[in-house]
Amino acid sequence: MSQEALQGDVGGQGPRSKRLTPREQEVLRLVVGGSSNKEIGRHLGISPRTIEVHRARIMDKLGAKNAVDLVRIVMSGSRGH
Repeated sequence: MSQEALQGDVGGQGPRSKRLTPREQEVLRLVVGGSSNKEIGRHLGISPRTIEVHRARIMDKLGAKNAVDLVRIVMSGSRGH
């Protein structure tokens, strides 16, 4: 997984792209690793609902339509539209 993808700078759009927060980067790493919202919440000490909010924001920032699309975008290092 590329550092650019984790930071939300996928596709080389630089400063204009929406950047992921450190927490969103952490959640993204765990999502791509196959963890469920509940598992991620336990690992980070926050509620699964909070994880859902983070995932929604990550998906919005990276242009993902669903979790599978999100993983594809991160693994390929490019924005999906």
